[in-house]
Amino acid sequence: MIKAPSQDYQIDIKALLERGNVATKKNLPVILRSLFFVIFIVLLSFVAFFNVYNIETVAQLEALQTETYFLNMILTVLLAPLWAGIAMMAVNTERKKDISFSQLFNFTYLILGLATAELCISLLTQVGMSLFIVPAIYIYITTSFTKFLIADKRMSPFVAIKVSIQMANQHLFKLSMLFLIFFALALLGMITFGLAFIWITPLYYNVTAILYNDLFNSQDEDQNVEHLTNTEESHFDA
Repeated sequence: MIKAPSQDYQIDIKALLERGNVATKKNLPVILRSLFFVIFIVLLSFVAFFNVYNIETVAQLEALQTETYFLNMILTVLLAPLWAGIAMMAVNTERKKDISFSQLFNFTYLILGLATAELCISLLTQVGMSLFIVPAIYIYITTSFTKFLIADKRMSPFVAIKVSIQMANQHLFKLSMLFLIFFALALLGMITFGLAFIWITPLYYNVTAILYNDLFNSQDEDQNVEHLTNTEESHFDA
């Protein structure tokens, strides 16, 4: 049985990182194989894109901004269920369930909802970037539970975004500190020419999965989610 958080649940960043580190040791081979598969799809798509348009210089790529934008949209749609699959592998690790590479494709039937959520979040982030970087960071942090809610609780994309933002707002300071730590780790990954990302990326997925499980896996939270799904299915009021 998974321990449900109390109403006074407080995010313990040190404990989360420690738990995430333990989980990463358990599921690293499967998570890495899944990540490499997704990265391979991305690289293959861009190689095909470069060949189709005979792109050889940065200037040529910049001249194809519209085409590049549509490629990014297509990849966002196609990869959305795969990212959700990786996220749920981390959740299942926390729930002491077996995971396998095949689970990467478990949520392809939810592609419409997952892709809609990803596109909406991407659009909101771009709007935030056009205003100032802080709104974009806020959107990125507060919507981080969206794909978990869609894949795990079968919520609609707009309700999932709303519920994610509402929950994240209750713990915004600690979440900001946690994401700041991962930003620093990402810089470390760049310094090591990407080698550190072999551990950092699975760690990120495991930490966010553990946090999602702590925040959303109580009976009271399930009832709140059900209420939101039934009464606010088509209403988004962040």
